[in-house]
Amino acid sequence: MKILIFSASTGGGHKRAAAALEDTIKRMDPSAEVTVVDGLRAIGKVYDKTVVNGYYFLVKKTPKFYGGLYKITDRKNLMYKAVMQSNASMARKLLEEIKRHDPDVIIMCHAFITAMVSKLKKQGKLDEKVKSIALITDYDAHRTYVAPNIDAYVLAEPQMAPKLIEEYGVDESIIYPLGIPTFDKFNVPGAKEEICRREGLDPNKTTVLLMAGSFGVTGVLKFYKKLAEIDENLQLIVITGKNEKLYEKLEEAVEELGAKGRTKLLYFVDNVEDYMHVSDLIVTKPGGLTITESLACHLPMAIYNAFPGQEQFNVNFLLRHKAAISVDKKTGAEDISELLHSPERLEAMRESCKQLARPNAAEDMYRLAKELGGDNEEENP
Repeated sequence: MKILIFSASTGGGHKRAAAALEDTIKRMDPSAEVTVVDGLRAIGKVYDKTVVNGYYFLVKKTPKFYGGLYKITDRKNLMYKAVMQSNASMARKLLEEIKRHDPDVIIMCHAFITAMVSKLKKQGKLDEKVKSIALITDYDAHRTYVAPNIDAYVLAEPQMAPKLIEEYGVDESIIYPLGIPTFDKFNVPGAKEEICRREGLDPNKTTVLLMAGSFGVTGVLKFYKKLAEIDENLQLIVITGKNEKLYEKLEEAVEELGAKGRTKLLYFVDNVEDYMHVSDLIVTKPGGLTITESLACHLPMAIYNAFPGQEQFNVNFLLRHKAAISVDKKTGAEDISELLHSPERLEAMRESCKQLARPNAAEDMYRLAKELGGDNEEENP
């Protein structure tokens, strides 16, 4: 069976979901031919840069404007039609990539790619045997994620389904609330004592993980300082991602506060799951995959600096289910300290995360792909 997964670089979530799904498929069925392709890049460098850079500019420089666009394009109007037609116009270039891999099933991790595949199917340029699955990598649906002629929609959670059915007219029979794929290492906790010993952490201290890479420099510095000052018994893990300036500034702040012994400052890491498994709380932006990975680790969240649009909807989902709190730069440190000193409340949040987690999402999604593709043979355990 051949599976082609289209990811995109508009945020790390699309790529991580695609990579997790690829990893799971190869583990479950070594005979399966699975390929991950950056769909936007495959269409062309100019298109890719325009979409990716445009996205980052809007969410970082003009978040309110982006939020307005997000709301407008969630309704049937001229703006929505223009966006969909613009995306669909690139379908011909995507077809070349699809023909190159000759898949039985195409999985789309980005809304723009879904629109293109929809057009190709409508035009009859894809064989009817080729099945298509759209994965929505956030905790709320949006009209641009939905297009005709798609064989299945995989949702992060079941409560998204009514919106697709009632507002977007999607047939209930093709909706599958299987969850967002994550790597197995998030779903299976490592031994806390062992991880702490390896990473130089104290397993007996209350630990907060701060994912700071997307916050900018000034806001994170102030937030970290307040958090470090408000509770000297707190153990802090700070991951800056590939933000050199932020890392350097935080390094100075750790030294100034004399907090080196209780702060583990990290640049880019490939074992974030270890730090999630040993933490009591994560402070992060509410990207769809970060949320999913935190839920998989049963890790309560303090959400910081959500931009209008899908991130705010993600926050609303978490708050509704009491799996997170929302904090700001003024009172956030105090709110986090209060939560950490309320063990019953924190445990209730952890239980909510556990209930929301979908550890078998990747496996279930592969089974769906096999069912749609007509391959019903049992996979390897």
